[in-house]
Amino acid sequence: MHEVSTGGVLHKKQIAENTFCHYIYSVRLLVACILFILPCMLSAQESLQGSVYTRIDGTYLMSATILPNGDTLIDVTLHEVEIRAPRKFANPDEYKRWERYRYYAPSVVNYAAEAVKTYRQLEVATRNGTSRERKRYIHTLEDQMESKMRVQLKNLTRTQGLLLIKMVERELHMPFYDLVKDVKGGFTAFYWNEFGKIYDYHLKEGYERGKDAIMDSVLDQYDLAIYLQ
Repeated sequence: MHEVSTGGVLHKKQIAENTFCHYIYSVRLLVACILFILPCMLSAQESLQGSVYTRIDGTYLMSATILPNGDTLIDVTLHEVEIRAPRKFANPDEYKRWERYRYYAPSVVNYAAEAVKTYRQLEVATRNGTSRERKRYIHTLEDQMESKMRVQLKNLTRTQGLLLIKMVERELHMPFYDLVKDVKGGFTAFYWNEFGKIYDYHLKEGYERGKDAIMDSVLDQYDLAIYLQ
């Protein structure tokens, strides 16, 4: 007949008790977290027009509708997310150009949006006006834009200038040459087109998708319509 070690039984009993205590502690911790988080979540919600809005620091992040059966229907508008496969480059120079475009694009997207917004504002405001009224309005806009962005635009690099032009052309569906001609006249457009060639800007060409795949891939990440809202 085998003898059972008392020490072994006590050891197993102690392990069981420790495991049970750890389980109870975990459950209490979970309950405490729920009781703490839930009031915080509820305090961040308020009712507006029959719906419940989650608000953090005064900003509404999502809305929720309480259904008759007590369920909550969450309504969240998410920003568009584009997932792409890793890009392959033909050579190191192409990769460097892609990196350069990606680096500078964020710094000019707001300028591009402002230029598009101003041009469309000009078109609407002078649609039924005379040529003299249009010129007067353009002069007013020039003064406003110069005082607002002269220093920033003056310090743009060559790459930043190119990206700015292509963003505007892409959104307006017209070459930058035609844009300048419409606003400032044919002579001014001709002058800036010839002067731009020094910096490899060809204002008559416009934005043509597929001509520069690297440029396309970077500009696809910046929808000016979002910045114009």
